[in-house]
Amino acid sequence: MSPKKIPKHPVHDETRPPFAGPLRQRLKRAGAFDLRDWRWGLIDAWEARRAVRLAVYSTAFGLALVVVAWVWGYPWWTERNAFRMARQWIEAGRIRNAAELTERILVDQPGNPASWRLAAEIARIRQNKTGAVGYSRRAAGLAPDRPAFTVEWAGDALVADQPEEAIRILGTVAPAEVAASAQAQRILGEIARRRFQLAAARDYFSAALELGGATAINEIPLGAVLLNANLPAERARGLTLLARWSGDPAWGADALRFLLSDALARDDRAALLRWAEPLRAHPRCTLGDVPNCLLALARADPDRFATVLAGLERRHAVNGDQAALLLDWLVQIGRPGDAARWARSLPPAISQKYPVIVPVAEALRQTADWAGLDAWVNAGDWRNDIEVIRLAYALQAARATGQSAAADGIWSALRAAAQAQGARALFAANLLYVWGARDEGLELLWLAADQAGVAVDALATLARHYQVLRDATGQYRAFQRLHSLRPQDRDIANNYAFFATLLGKDTVATQRLVEDNRLAAPHHVAYRATAAFLLLMRDRTGDALALLRPVSGVWRDSPATTFAYGLALAGSGRKPEARPILATLDPASLTTAEVELLKRFLD
Repeated sequence: MSPKKIPKHPVHDETRPPFAGPLRQRLKRAGAFDLRDWRWGLIDAWEARRAVRLAVYSTAFGLALVVVAWVWGYPWWTERNAFRMARQWIEAGRIRNAAELTERILVDQPGNPASWRLAAEIARIRQNKTGAVGYSRRAAGLAPDRPAFTVEWAGDALVADQPEEAIRILGTVAPAEVAASAQAQRILGEIARRRFQLAAARDYFSAALELGGATAINEIPLGAVLLNANLPAERARGLTLLARWSGDPAWGADALRFLLSDALARDDRAALLRWAEPLRAHPRCTLGDVPNCLLALARADPDRFATVLAGLERRHAVNGDQAALLLDWLVQIGRPGDAARWARSLPPAISQKYPVIVPVAEALRQTADWAGLDAWVNAGDWRNDIEVIRLAYALQAARATGQSAAADGIWSALRAAAQAQGARALFAANLLYVWGARDEGLELLWLAADQAGVAVDALATLARHYQVLRDATGQYRAFQRLHSLRPQDRDIANNYAFFATLLGKDTVATQRLVEDNRLAAPHHVAYRATAAFLLLMRDRTGDALALLRPVSGVWRDSPATTFAYGLALAGSGRKPEARPILATLDPASLTTAEVELLKRFLD
């Protein structure tokens, strides 16, 4: 029997899993890998290597600093850097760049009041008064604990010709903060100056000077107010304050304007010579300053004026715009003869075209050269957009030369043009009114009052006209229309309500208007006076006196308060007290209806 052969490859055993041998070997090797041994080995190595530990600790600390700097420090740095860059753009005069950067700052930091203050500053530089008010309001709203921000908001409101809003805003600031703020005192001083409350303005500006120091922004306003003081010593101080800043590169022009205007008003020839040339030579002299400088020279030194004028004529004969500017100046200062003389020396290509053709016509009108004016308006290149001006001059020339039929035809054409174009109607109306053609001017003004865009200006002119005439009915008509166009303007509403009450036309709506004004601006003496006047006219004299009692001590500062308080005293049977108060009112400032009412209460 042959021996059994052993196969080269073992026969597969179905009872044992495949690869059992290799797996067992791998598991055996893995059993030799103990995690606890490795952990303790690492700890031993960590303890044994001090340099490694220090390197790891330093790296971790550095990484932590980087994270903190990124999360907190980087935004802080970018914020500071953005504001610094914007400030540098402003200082360099690159306002557009500063504005673009500020827009990004507002997007990134809308809750930061400094962002809105920066935007308000740029708006001021750009003469965007409404924008400055809006931005400073946001800054003040985000920082109610910073009264200086609120004061800045009030200042922007005043610059935007919103004095009542400025007073309301300052009313939200604690009185002690207002009293301690130089800017707040300047705001109150300017409001008082605009209301011709010069004593109050002087006190406010003096307080600003004490708080803010001897700077131009404090001394120049005070000096300007003191120029009108009755006491020689106060007036002398005003002159000294302004003269101190007359040579300043930044503020000198402001001081010189006040000084020159004062010299012109007093016809002080020595002062005219002293201030006219420095203002004309100042780097911040404007085109609006030049006429006053020329007028001062014409009054004080005719020879010097002739020399200066000859130089101006040579420089301004180069083109129509420059020539028209000089002609306007000469007409404005009452030198139409010089204007007409120089116009004749200009070539027709300049003198008989816009813009020169208009001031030449005015010079001819002022020199009463009616034949020359008649010829002038019928020659030259009068463009369509100045046709109403030509018609106005033609109307004057035709009437002055006795051409009645031609004048009637011109007037019909002028009315038709005015009805079609409001802005030109307003301009022509003002021209005719100033020239003494009052009826025609008023007719054109009422036509303009019906046209969008110029209605408010036309009605304001009408209100001034009826004020000069002391016509209460006319003022009532004008302010009624103005109120319908600008119902949010409280000053207009107050005037409308006063004349409505005076003429017995007050209604429930008028009474509500008066009360709304008084509640919205409780410190406004004129609104309080109108409310008291309405009560008085409704036979509620006691209530009127009670309403006026808080301001009875300052009645001299407000003609409206004087009028209402005096009437209330007279109506309560205290005529001896009322008479000296009402006697302080200038009769020329009262309408005939007001005068009649005074007589009725005092008789």
